[in-house]
Amino acid sequence: MKNAATTSLRALQSVRSRTAASATRALSTSTCCRDASAEAESSSSYYSVREGESTQDSWKRNLGEVREWRRRKAGVYSTLPLYLPGEQNQAAPSPKEATLSTLMASGAALGHSKSLLAPPYTPYVYGTRSGLSVIDLEQTLPLLRRAAALIRDVVKADGVVLFVGTRPAHKKALSKVRERLGDNGFITDSWLPGTITNSESYFGTTPVEKGYHVPDVVVFLNPGENLGAIRECSSFNVPTVGVIDSDTDPRIVTYAVPANVESIRTTELIAGALSIAGQEGRRLRLQNTEQQINRDFARKTKHSKAAEAEAVVEAEVEAQVEVEAEDTKINA
Repeated sequence: MKNAATTSLRALQSVRSRTAASATRALSTSTCCRDASAEAESSSSYYSVREGESTQDSWKRNLGEVREWRRRKAGVYSTLPLYLPGEQNQAAPSPKEATLSTLMASGAALGHSKSLLAPPYTPYVYGTRSGLSVIDLEQTLPLLRRAAALIRDVVKADGVVLFVGTRPAHKKALSKVRERLGDNGFITDSWLPGTITNSESYFGTTPVEKGYHVPDVVVFLNPGENLGAIRECSSFNVPTVGVIDSDTDPRIVTYAVPANVESIRTTELIAGALSIAGQEGRRLRLQNTEQQINRDFARKTKHSKAAEAEAVVEAEVEAQVEVEAEDTKINA
């Protein structure tokens, strides 16, 4: 009798435990909890359960934390301007107009696989995501503006800038560069070995003696594929600017711009910003030249007027002397 009662009690407890487990599973798989789970997992991979806290209370607390995190995140990024890439013929932004959102929209932050990361490139990496290195655009933007200031000053001083892009996708960006820089900008889609070090074979003796074959600065859109050209520039102390990806040593160029080389939109954006800076330098140089011509003309005009006035005064003095001499003769 006692054994039968014990068996019945155990069976009842087993049924109650199964019923509670079923209720818990039903509660965790309900629509509300599934939505909360999806929202929490989409925003944060961290989910915590405190001691003595029920499943429903833990979901409510985690959901509240996720919503608060999203609210703070929206408050941080709401002040950043939004860049919407439009048509392909949209004008490239100037270096002053380039923003973090512009670089982010062009895919400049995407690097190569973490296993391909060059050790000297580590300071420019923000972190990793899905096995890829994420480039820190907060460092890319000031470095891009520094390179743009260099191009502007070189063109303003009537220097020559050479853009090198050896990929077929670079032709469109290079053609825009040539249009903006005019006589101060040159482009090439293939670097011939010895262009600088063995220039007499390509240009002859006269241009080499006058130094016409050496540019003032060279911009590489894919420097990792043009190491020979970079060595030639280094041998002649020619400063270089390069778009450096995470698998390339940034020390190979003088002015590195960390960005995604594989993205055509990124290279077009950077080439456009640099060429617009050169265009601004060209405009300033022509403006200064025109002002100098106007000042010289005004100075010459002033001198000529002063000389004419002085000649008139001298003529009047001579005439007065002659009149006085005639009066003296008459009185005598």
